[in-house]
Amino acid sequence: MDAYPVPQDLRERCIPGLEIDCELNGHTVHLLAYGIEDPECTLLRRLVSQREKRQARMQAMLEQLQPFGIDVTMDEVLREAKNASSIGRPHLARVLVSKRHVASVQEAFDRYLADEQTCFVPLPRLACTEIMDLAHEAGGVLVAAHPMRLRDIADLQTLCEAGLDGVEVIHPTACASDEMMLMEFARARGLLTTGGTDFHAPAGKEIGVELPAEALEELREAIAARKAVGVD
Repeated sequence: MDAYPVPQDLRERCIPGLEIDCELNGHTVHLLAYGIEDPECTLLRRLVSQREKRQARMQAMLEQLQPFGIDVTMDEVLREAKNASSIGRPHLARVLVSKRHVASVQEAFDRYLADEQTCFVPLPRLACTEIMDLAHEAGGVLVAAHPMRLRDIADLQTLCEAGLDGVEVIHPTACASDEMMLMEFARARGLLTTGGTDFHAPAGKEIGVELPAEALEELREAIAARKAVGVD
């Protein structure tokens, strides 16, 4: 959110957004919040508090790695994170790759860092329902991020019943048949459809997804409608 607002000549092409880790039925779900611009809104203030807990959690994961002969310092993780305001498992995973403890970021997660793996440390998170309420209050719309990564795809319906506005249909974890299934799911419920790269690597890969122009326009209209409700 610190990257927004953008220069005036780009404003019409940019929509502010953030990905939020939250909790549903005892496990992590990621939601995308679009259209939130007020830095003083309750949602962002609550997320700052959650972010501050990440450093203690990171230190705990570093300690969990030591019995495996893996010595990583907090300074190494912070250097990898560079100017990021929040440190997380992808930063640690890239340090593990650079120190040759694993061959790839995916291997770092599969062996050590993924939920329920040996070095995973849970982070206290806000409930999905609370995130939805606070995001809507701030004039934003909520989209389920990379739904094919949900622990149980049935959770997507649970999110809809809780007030979800849309589904990230296009994502690297969704094959063509997945995209079709998610698109049909969204259309049957009148939900927005979005796409994303989930891009974390620092360089060397072209970024972007193809999304129908009408999907982007529907997202803009939904944000405008939510803000109008807030003004009323």
